[in-house]
Amino acid sequence: MPSLPAPVSRAELIARARHEARVIRGRSAFVRDTRVLPIGVPLAALAAAAVLVSAQRARRGPARISRSRRRQRADAVRDVGLAVLAAGGTLALTWLAARGEWGWRERDWRDAFGD
Repeated sequence: MPSLPAPVSRAELIARARHEARVIRGRSAFVRDTRVLPIGVPLAALAAAAVLVSAQRARRGPARISRSRRRQRADAVRDVGLAVLAAGGTLALTWLAARGEWGWRERDWRDAFGD
């Protein structure tokens, strides 16, 4: 196993140490703790809120048109379902992007230092 060249600067030393810490923690911890929780969860909440607000605005109509309680309940269930779908889709996209970023970082590290 070849040894790594000595770091040229303190910044390079710190960057190597951070990367080694990420590698030791593993891909799942990087994806979950570094990307999905701090980035994906707030984005998912915003997407769900946007869907609910959009549905509320679309449902507003002339005051003289009244809908039955059954219709209102069906609309509410549909709106919540769409919001959950938007949140889940956003989380899934964030997770996929984090997995791709992990692979990209790992590949760059192997290319640079021959691990």
